[in-house]
Amino acid sequence: MDLVVFGAAGGVGRHAVRLAAERGHAVVAVARTAAGHAGVTERPGDVRDAALVAKAVEGADAVLWCVGVTRGSGGDVGRAVLPGLVAAMDAAGARRFVGVSGAGADLPGDRKGRGARFVSGLTHRLARDLVEDKEGEYEVLAGSRLEWTQVRPPRLTDRPGTGRYRLTSEAPGLRAAPVAKADVALAMVELAEGREWLSAAPFVVAADA
Repeated sequence: MDLVVFGAAGGVGRHAVRLAAERGHAVVAVARTAAGHAGVTERPGDVRDAALVAKAVEGADAVLWCVGVTRGSGGDVGRAVLPGLVAAMDAAGARRFVGVSGAGADLPGDRKGRGARFVSGLTHRLARDLVEDKEGEYEVLAGSRLEWTQVRPPRLTDRPGTGRYRLTSEAPGLRAAPVAKADVALAMVELAEGREWLSAAPFVVAADA
């Protein structure tokens, strides 16, 4: 499979590139600077560059969106870029999109208990740009014709991946265990390989949670 990873130098993205390549996929890695990924095609540049985005998805079967709001990205990076990315994917015939969001995002149809609602409220106060951008990404995807999925982990950790995870529609609460970035990346790669959780934004949690 030809797979494009946007945000390829980030915490989840670099694991997604590695795992996809290990599974035999042809990977195009897009990041602001080349990250030195072995055995993949690197396209350094800013995701706000529409020409770069369009070139990256030519011939792609699936796209992994591992981009989030950072100090240098601007608070609307997802909302600003995804409409153009969706159009580029449509033009290229690429259908499968898997993005990473967060458990703090409030999306239509969510059924969140008291603990999960507290987490969402706290996230909106402490990381408003990030969570509102992810909610905006959802709106773009929901209005598209793509076969899309957003995964929503609670807290992330840099600990080594376990190789296991669980996808669920049940929102994790305040005491949810952090999920390894490598395990979130694995979930994204495996979703891109199939057609599960289409037009959905499941939570990704530790396998034993």
